[in-house]
Amino acid sequence: MARPSSLSVSVSSVAPTNIANENLISPSKMKQRTRRAKGMSSPSSSASSTMPIIRPSPRDSRDDGPGSPRTPRSSRSTRSRRQSASSKRSLDDPAAALSTRSRTETPGTPRSNASTLIPTRSSPRTSSSSRRSSKENLQLDNVHDDGRRGDVAVTLQRDVDTAKRPGEITAPRTDPPTEDESQESPRTRLQRKLLSSLREPDQSLSDLLAVITDEKTSHLRRVNACGAIKTLTLHARNQIPLARTRGVVPSLTTVLCAVNATEEERTRCVNALMHLCVPEENWKLVYLFPQAPEALARNMADSAYPQIRYAACLATSFLAKKNRRDVVKNRLIMYAMARVLEVNKSGALDRMSEQDRKVYVGARLCVLKMLLHLSKNKDVSSQLARTASVVSALVLIAGKMETPANIICIAILTNLTRLPENAYHLTYKCPDLVNTMVEHIESDENECAKCALYSLQNLSCTGNCRQELANECNLLSSVTKAAFRHDFPEQQISALHTLKNLSDDPFNLVTMTNTPGCTATLLAIANDSTRGGVAQYVACDTLATLSHWLLTLSSTRKTVASKGDEGEDVDVGRRTFKQNTYESWQ
Repeated sequence: MARPSSLSVSVSSVAPTNIANENLISPSKMKQRTRRAKGMSSPSSSASSTMPIIRPSPRDSRDDGPGSPRTPRSSRSTRSRRQSASSKRSLDDPAAALSTRSRTETPGTPRSNASTLIPTRSSPRTSSSSRRSSKENLQLDNVHDDGRRGDVAVTLQRDVDTAKRPGEITAPRTDPPTEDESQESPRTRLQRKLLSSLREPDQSLSDLLAVITDEKTSHLRRVNACGAIKTLTLHARNQIPLARTRGVVPSLTTVLCAVNATEEERTRCVNALMHLCVPEENWKLVYLFPQAPEALARNMADSAYPQIRYAACLATSFLAKKNRRDVVKNRLIMYAMARVLEVNKSGALDRMSEQDRKVYVGARLCVLKMLLHLSKNKDVSSQLARTASVVSALVLIAGKMETPANIICIAILTNLTRLPENAYHLTYKCPDLVNTMVEHIESDENECAKCALYSLQNLSCTGNCRQELANECNLLSSVTKAAFRHDFPEQQISALHTLKNLSDDPFNLVTMTNTPGCTATLLAIANDSTRGGVAQYVACDTLATLSHWLLTLSSTRKTVASKGDEGEDVDVGRRTFKQNTYESWQ
């Protein structure tokens, strides 16, 4: 085979990535490439001047001149065996193959390729065509060997990815959530996240919890274990860690929900749970435990043990500050609150001892403060107003308690009227609520009277409630009296605004004018220039509204026919200031 007369290929013209890929060529493929190169380098070939000569690596030959022979250091069969062993080792041990490959490809180390392009000297005219030809030849070889190199690369990457290193954590589950998991409520998801983040108890605490939850444990041991947990929760430094320890809160709630639990066991457990509810960091956490709301509701509704009821009410009042929506939506807790409020429904407090009476009154005051906090939130106002058990209990006990509790009760109902969507429901669906407000207008307690007037002012802003309110017994007369209270400006302004809102309905014109003292009070306040201010303006506005409805009723067009004259249209809506007499003598 004749060698081409001149061939010059620059080393920089060969892409490094193509040379690196040559390491993956099998011996059989190398033989095919050698035969193809020999056949294309014959004198009869038209591409003989552009094909490169395939020679051994420069590391295996000595550069003695352009015409000197180049003998390889190792035979072809030896190189084939080395490549086969290297390929097998890469498939068996991916990490070793990666380290060997990175070590052999470090800068300054020649690559052990099966074949290398040997640069020779030639004229500048043929250098560019030679470089172009060499690139095409390498691309052609890469196309033939693409399948094998791709399979090896994929296998190697898969082995490296699946190789587990020492101390490596197993990857999390990547499969999609099940149908039950996708349909679970946000509270359930938070519960699952909470239970997975709890810390494990130590051995002594674990033994105490086992004694509490074990049904075969004797009563004395269980009482002592509950007392030990209660003692631990008394210290402020233990309250946050214990609430985040697995099994502490569930053990307490299990005892509180058990039917056969004794009074002593329940007392100690509910006190321990109350201590855990004191820190603000635990308000959201404790309520997320599955049995916590049920345990609190059961012990609030139980009227046999006053101390247990009071502790349960106090614990619930803490948790309600961070769980407003969940507490209002929980029917068990709402029913338990109504039971606590109606403690004196049949005069039960009169038959109790002085000590028990104080505890029950304290529990009722605790629930009232809790409801006052909930009623101040706009998001839960609608749900709370439609909780029939609570609203009916508030209406029932209003005016029948001590002064502080009675003020809170009327304030809760007033806060419910602040949401316009509640006006219709409170007016038509809550019996005796409006009547209760009317009774408190003339109350001796100024705060109760002010809250009652605020409630009627809010309810009268809704158009479909004005007629119902105006027809309520003693409402207009009580509001009219309150409008004349100059010593209490807040009550006077609220009463005048209520009258103004009721006057916006034309059907209330007759009712208001027939109420004794209503029109006279408005005229007196409107003509009192010494006081002036907002009260005088609202009174004038109310009179103007009533006059507008009177003028509207009288502004009709009549046909007045005079004797001998043609009929003409007379607008009687205008004042004529004309006097008509009957056969008067001039």
